[in-house]
Amino acid sequence: MIEKIISSGKPGAAAAALEVAIKLGLAYGGWCREGEPVPDKFQLERLPEASNRSATEKAVAASQGSLYFAAGETASLRLETTKKSALRLNKPLLIQDLEGENGFSASRRIAVWITENRIKVLHVDGEGDGRIVFSVADKVSKILEATFFLSMIETGITAPLESAVERERLPQRGNPPETIEAAVNHLEQSLSLKDRAVIANMTADELVSLHFTLGGYINSHFEIFTANTDLLADCQRRSGQWGLAPKDVAAVIIRALWDRLRATCRIRIIK
Repeated sequence: MIEKIISSGKPGAAAAALEVAIKLGLAYGGWCREGEPVPDKFQLERLPEASNRSATEKAVAASQGSLYFAAGETASLRLETTKKSALRLNKPLLIQDLEGENGFSASRRIAVWITENRIKVLHVDGEGDGRIVFSVADKVSKILEATFFLSMIETGITAPLESAVERERLPQRGNPPETIEAAVNHLEQSLSLKDRAVIANMTADELVSLHFTLGGYINSHFEIFTANTDLLADCQRRSGQWGLAPKDVAAVIIRALWDRLRATCRIRIIK
């Protein structure tokens, strides 16, 4: 789990990272050049007549990994400096494109990377000059806050529920459920907190990634294709699709599970 954030405090991604650290009560620090307009509250060490490269190298060296927020495919001097420093010091580097991936999926990807590399001290830098300062800062803040809470509950799942289904962690409990509510109860009680949090924080479009794992479990254990006509009928009523086929039942149940978990397990950032 992240314990400290290091940054230069520059406008945009770097400043947003320190603001998040302050808000969440994490340790924070870093280096900046003498004379740069960096708020005193960041408590950064100023380097007399130091270049950007010196401050970046110190930050990369003092951290266990660097996270860089890029804006598209443009390669800036700041990014190249971070890349070279990470390569020379043999430190992990993750470049997150704010234009290519955003929201919870980005936070989950970063949380997995942090967990895999056992990063407690994180160096954060990124774009943020000119007109995109506020846009970048807002995106970075939301991503980092969600990342922190995901790391805190040790949610590091790249293919949600795949390992759970492979281990058959979802046992069959008596007769198969005959209603959507019973099916959702069964799944909610059997899934771990990690899996429930991951599902709750998915977008509607991301639910399709569950059809080969959780959907497969539903198809195999809820007898949709044999005798369980009651569950099929309830799914038809709930969806309003009276011609709903058994192969589409899993999608209806997964959506109902998602709706419930968003009310109980969704990560909310308290302002």
